[in-house]
Amino acid sequence: MSTRDTQNPTSTDIKEEEGEEMQALNPAVFLRAPRQLGMRVLDRQAFVKTIPTIAAYVKDKRDIEIIRKAASPVLLQDPLARTTLHLKDLYGNDGLKNFIFPLIPSVNPEDESTMPPTLAELVKQKRVELTPKEGTLTYDSFATAEIFKAVLPLDAFEGVHQAFTLTGHIAHINLHDEYVDYKNLIAQVILDKNPTVRTVVNKTEEVGSTSEFRTFPMEIVVGDPDTEVTVKHSGCTYAFDFAKVYWNSRLENEHDRIASLCQSGEAVCDVMAGVGPFAIPAARYRRALVWANDLNIESYKSMVTNVKANKVEGLVYPFNSDGRDFIRLASKALYRESGKTISFDPNPPGAPRDPKINSKLKPVETYTIPAVFNRFIMNLPATAVEFLDAFIGLYAGLESQFENPSDPNPDSKKLKLPIIHVYTFHKTSSLSKSLKKLSDILPYAAEAIVEQISQYLQYPMTVESSSNLRDAYLGGIVKNRPPKRVPRPPEVRAGHEKVAEMAKGDDMFIEGGVRIGFVRGVSPHKSMYCATFRLPREVAFRQPVRELSDEAIKYEKMKSVWMRTDESIPWPGKLKK
Repeated sequence: MSTRDTQNPTSTDIKEEEGEEMQALNPAVFLRAPRQLGMRVLDRQAFVKTIPTIAAYVKDKRDIEIIRKAASPVLLQDPLARTTLHLKDLYGNDGLKNFIFPLIPSVNPEDESTMPPTLAELVKQKRVELTPKEGTLTYDSFATAEIFKAVLPLDAFEGVHQAFTLTGHIAHINLHDEYVDYKNLIAQVILDKNPTVRTVVNKTEEVGSTSEFRTFPMEIVVGDPDTEVTVKHSGCTYAFDFAKVYWNSRLENEHDRIASLCQSGEAVCDVMAGVGPFAIPAARYRRALVWANDLNIESYKSMVTNVKANKVEGLVYPFNSDGRDFIRLASKALYRESGKTISFDPNPPGAPRDPKINSKLKPVETYTIPAVFNRFIMNLPATAVEFLDAFIGLYAGLESQFENPSDPNPDSKKLKLPIIHVYTFHKTSSLSKSLKKLSDILPYAAEAIVEQISQYLQYPMTVESSSNLRDAYLGGIVKNRPPKRVPRPPEVRAGHEKVAEMAKGDDMFIEGGVRIGFVRGVSPHKSMYCATFRLPREVAFRQPVRELSDEAIKYEKMKSVWMRTDESIPWPGKLKK
């Protein structure tokens, strides 16, 4: 700029200066954390900064609420909700000794037009004094997202502050390659900003990549090395070692949804039960009789502990076995034990049993063991569909005892074949990667999943309907309350409108019809789904097509007929072939 230009600024120059001045007084600008790009080791002092404010001193504490209300339009607040103004940090001892409110710096104590009329009147009455005052922001003033935005490159910031899940006292982060250099800083900020967090771990490999038990290799980045946690989930309490078992806090709505479908006294088979998040709510809130199995001995041990802690002994029976064997052996054992009764005492163990003493005494509940599991739950998304072949011929030879949907005069006393909930992943194919909306992706996913189910059942299944289970169910459950039965969600049709109209209700299915439900997104191109269907008659009653050799028959007889179960639980009989 020339000397003449400097001495005689243009209107454009004046507007630019005014714009910069206005920006300097904008809370959305000056309440941001200082940029510290490239920081790898957390330096909390680097986030200390001073800001302009107008301090409103209240003369009489009895006027606090009156003045707060009058000043509310000009109170200093972060419009982005990422910076918190603590008076002790902002004004030091002055913020503790006096009744004081910080106002936006555009308020001029000498100009009534810059403040609300009610506040101006209070100033005239000398009930409040307005004074320009510098405030101080510190590391503690800024939320997690604000610190990350100040430190991380702009293209790496989005979403990182949401990329952790809380399990008990453990924050689990899953950092991609672009965040590796910031790993320790990210973990330390999460530890600092979340009072309940004592440990931050990072997943180093994909779930199940090195373990058949769905556990994953992890590193403790910062904090306490203790991985034993206690979690409150769906109103139930679970204790387990996070490093040794599978747990996903993001499936709480799905656990609640399945529990809400269960009915009192019905038998449920949880094939891959983990530490019990499906089984325990179904028993506790719906009084289902649940046989819950997991191959991981650590999950089994935790499940036994959790069954006792949630007072559902006698309703949930933990097992430790291979899932495929469990499907067949548990079904046979249940059929053999059917008709027997079991008792469940809902009262606390130490509660007096005399109703004259204990007015809250509940009656002992009695249930008759059903002959057939009403539903199977198979939550092992990576491989659960591969276990479906265990259902082939499951009830061979018992056709006459089951109802036939095609019978014009069905016998209501006959048994129903079980409903199966099998979880699976679906990766978006190159064909549908361009699709952004879930409603557009669902038809592709549904067809692919049903094709896979058909392969393992050796029977042609069809898509009955597809829906977004996550959004449909979010409003149906009140946290920490017993799951309630909710209406079926609106169906997102996948080209099978007429087929879906033939079967309505949670337990009414067409033969070979599968309902596909979106559960949650796992990654940008990978999602988790629940496929629900009733076991087709042709599959359930199919006779084996191959003859076993003498050696194979001998091997089958040598197999153990017992499964591990807690001997202290009064369950209905041993599990035999």
